[in-house]
Amino acid sequence: MPVFVYKAKKENAQTVTGEVTARDADEAVDLIGRLGLLPIVVEEKGSSSSLGTASSRPIKTRHIRAFTRQLVRLLKSGVPLLRSLEILARQTHDVHFSGIIEDLAANLRNGRSFSSSLADYPQAFTDIYVTLVRAGEESGRLKELLSSLMIYQGKQEEISQKVRGALVYPAVMLFVGIGTVLFILSFVMPKISLLFEGMHTALPWPTQVVIGLSHGIRFAWPALVVLLFLGIIAARSLAQMPSWRRKVNDLITTFPLIRTFVVKTDLERFSRTMGLLMESGIPILKALEIAVPTLDYAPLRAQLSLCHQRVSGGDSFGECLRDSGFIPDIVVQLISVGEESGELSGALKDIADTCEQEIAEATRTMTTLLEPLLILAVGLVVGFVVFAMLMPIFQMDAFA
Repeated sequence: MPVFVYKAKKENAQTVTGEVTARDADEAVDLIGRLGLLPIVVEEKGSSSSLGTASSRPIKTRHIRAFTRQLVRLLKSGVPLLRSLEILARQTHDVHFSGIIEDLAANLRNGRSFSSSLADYPQAFTDIYVTLVRAGEESGRLKELLSSLMIYQGKQEEISQKVRGALVYPAVMLFVGIGTVLFILSFVMPKISLLFEGMHTALPWPTQVVIGLSHGIRFAWPALVVLLFLGIIAARSLAQMPSWRRKVNDLITTFPLIRTFVVKTDLERFSRTMGLLMESGIPILKALEIAVPTLDYAPLRAQLSLCHQRVSGGDSFGECLRDSGFIPDIVVQLISVGEESGELSGALKDIADTCEQEIAEATRTMTTLLEPLLILAVGLVVGFVVFAMLMPIFQMDAFA
């Protein structure tokens, strides 16, 4: 008989997992119920959507945004939280995320708080998400804080889309340029090289290089495809390693223009996160504890971690930032004024909006510079190939 893996709740709302042997899923549910458990998920062992995957597989950001947006809409319409979660669990197309939402609803049904249930799934709900929900539960403003969180998620996605959109045209240009060079080397150069076989003089070195590349692509393309495939797999594997990502980030940020862009992006995310948390009533130390890990640039993250320690020791936040070499003076002044006036959250939001505008301008500038550079690079490569093909012909005319 098949074995079924289950996730269930005890009377004290504790989540347990296990296995039962049964003829079908209905019998498995009956057996689990006889054990005094409330089954949440029951799946046949070895099925494509295994139970463990639902709790460990990362959830896509767009699913979290859609969940937050729909939950806010339901709550504003007067639907209770438990009923809203049950509705969303049925409407969510992602099987794994649907299982998580069902678990959230079961926890709520058994007396656990919504925020503590969210904390069980760090791969789906970030610290800022859990903290804002907890603050909303404690203050009775869950709808308002979820709405603020939805706006926050939208802002972050908007910035990401602007950056990705700005890179589409250069990426297409680079792809077309590489395709053109490969076409010339694979189909044009072999036919032209037949003209050089009868020549009794040594070919120029540029022509020899291009002919060698042409032969390599024509006869070794299966190996090149395999190497490219293995390279993509290795790059994706290395991208999952935090230490490797840090090394790549450190290498990329050695370029001043890229470093400035990364710092501005980090400042925007940090300021908006801090502003949202503090506006929701989160103390500054807790807000710093949540916001600092969201930074990508390691030196800036280290500086703000030191600020967190100094603020916990009694120093002012603005004074700590003044000693940092990465924070612009205008940002330090705005934060210092916000601290003195008691409007630090508003100052942080203003800084985030300013950084967002600067990021948009920097993106346009980088795109404007990148396009002619790519055109020049592709033109130089194509020009070198064409020049290499024409050099023997010019030599033939010279000796004619």
